[in-house]
Amino acid sequence: MTWEPEMPAGDPPGRAATRLALFASWLAGVNCRAPLVATGALLPLVMPALRLSPTAASLLTALPLLVLAALSLPGGFLTHRLGPRLALLVTQLVIAVGGALRAVAAGPFVFFAAVAVLGSGIGLAQPALAHAARRISGRRATVATTVYSNGLVLGGLLGSALSAPLLLPWTGGSWRGVFLLWGVLGVVAGVLWLFIPLAHDPEVPAPGARRQSVHFPGFGPLIVVFCCESAIFYGLVTWLPDFYVAGGASLAAAAVPVSIMSAGSVLGVVITPMLLRRVGGFRGTLLLTGVLDVAALALLLVDPGLGDLAAAVVGAGTAIALTVGLAVPAVLAPATETGRVSGILLAIGYAVAALGPVEIGGLKDLTGAFGPGFAVLGALAVVWSLAALLLPRWDVTGT
Repeated sequence: MTWEPEMPAGDPPGRAATRLALFASWLAGVNCRAPLVATGALLPLVMPALRLSPTAASLLTALPLLVLAALSLPGGFLTHRLGPRLALLVTQLVIAVGGALRAVAAGPFVFFAAVAVLGSGIGLAQPALAHAARRISGRRATVATTVYSNGLVLGGLLGSALSAPLLLPWTGGSWRGVFLLWGVLGVVAGVLWLFIPLAHDPEVPAPGARRQSVHFPGFGPLIVVFCCESAIFYGLVTWLPDFYVAGGASLAAAAVPVSIMSAGSVLGVVITPMLLRRVGGFRGTLLLTGVLDVAALALLLVDPGLGDLAAAVVGAGTAIALTVGLAVPAVLAPATETGRVSGILLAIGYAVAALGPVEIGGLKDLTGAFGPGFAVLGALAVVWSLAALLLPRWDVTGT
């Protein structure tokens, strides 16, 4: 099936402005992931400090994901009203405030409120990033999408690789200080958008204009794939460090598998364009990554000693699925509906993603082991593979 995307109104910005806009999108992607992933990396310290059970601790990741899901669709509408530049300026600063508030939380209530603010900023920001990709690169929206997807996955790597091994010693062992440092990143990521020119900003539909349908062939199975990959990623990011700490590893050593998973994510984003060309487009790429994630999660269950290899494969697979999921609305949706379509995908996907950390924490409370929760993630990878089989064979110019 051939689906010809609409050209957005107006021309993309000039070459120098495009480079600056791509960098700002990349940095915003980092800021949308690193402060959140840092929570899981520091969870073994946060749990005793705030006296949290495993189930309650799982909400430190699940809550911002639920808020993110609730605000992704409004974020799409907000982006179309304000324009992506102003939307990204505001949301990056909200992420900074929410992330930094964790540093001053005296108890669980304030900490949970802080992570809710953090999630609200991320939820409102991601549809704006999808819309900005359309404005920056025009028909070749996958170029800008790949750039900010790289920021998202690299943010995951930095959040896990830097928080415990590097930033924690630098702050004298204070997890509060680490959260404060991640807040500084948000300020920089927000202020940078003051200097980004984007064509036709803001975009407001003409009076009396009819809203176009947000549906296109394969949108349902695409949502299923996005739900599964998000639940798998956030489930492992939240609990993999504690899994290895429970097995006797130090906090720094326990952060290694998550860092490897994030490094695999970076590689996944880099090779996504090549896979789209050589492995059957969106459908073939998502089917391949789903099957590989099934194998990797089975490997983690059978032999935790091979967790580094399993984490690398899962990281690459989820990042490729994330990139495809973000690119499809930017390529296939009507130009005036990109933010709204992306918002729908993100809202449903992240609502289900919150179940990943919660089910692992809940099953850990019930059984005293991580195995049952990780097995559920393996089942989600099977569902992901089956959903990929239902996708049409898109052939889209510009991918």
